[in-house]
Amino acid sequence: MGECYSSILFILQFFVLINNNLVIKNMKKSSKILLGTFFLMILFSTITSFNVVAIDDPEDPVDVPGDSIQTQVEANTAVTYRFRNRTRLRVSTDVNLNLNLDCDALRIGVKDFAVEIEGTGDLQMTMTCNEENPENGLMLGNTYQMRNRNRYQYQEGFVVDIECNGTLTRARLRIRATNENRVGQWAYYNEANEEWVSVPTTVEDGYLTAEVSHFSTWTILMPDYTTLIVGLSIGGGVAALIVIASVFYIKKRK
Repeated sequence: MGECYSSILFILQFFVLINNNLVIKNMKKSSKILLGTFFLMILFSTITSFNVVAIDDPEDPVDVPGDSIQTQVEANTAVTYRFRNRTRLRVSTDVNLNLNLDCDALRIGVKDFAVEIEGTGDLQMTMTCNEENPENGLMLGNTYQMRNRNRYQYQEGFVVDIECNGTLTRARLRIRATNENRVGQWAYYNEANEEWVSVPTTVEDGYLTAEVSHFSTWTILMPDYTTLIVGLSIGGGVAALIVIASVFYIKKRK
């Protein structure tokens, strides 16, 4: 009987030992999982702590009741100014910016314009927005011929003159694309040659966008198809006359 009891006791001790080993192994596995999760959390927190840029919500603009405002825009921020509850001007910059804005919103109406600036060191900028630019001959409905002989018409009703003191690396101009201006191109006024010069323009995220290397007087010009239509009409008329003359000539020969 004593031997049987000893055997049973030995078996029970054996199972207890195995169970303890399993518990220890599971605890080690759990510890490894918890430790790995902890390190992943630390790594994620470290990565997300870099390159944090404070961006103001463009849908929460700074309302400007008048035509002008003098303000400062901190580096790596974007601010939208809404003039007279009509014209929106959004400025984003990677450097500190002292900004003077002047906007004739009553004449311009509802427009959504944005400028993105990259520079070195603090910048001083003056930006003036108008419906027309008479001193450079920019009037609604006027037509202009470029050096490549392409003709453009001014219909946008928005022209911006930008002056910047400091070192500008590059910039982007953007204006909301509509059914009326979707085929338009950004153009600047070349004072030396006294002419408007168009630049490559694309539609990105619903905005007519151009990469620029300098600031001056900028606007959107539309291709003028009137000359093309007139040319096609004249060409078609001439072709028709040639065909009619040929028919009469053939009949006369017969």
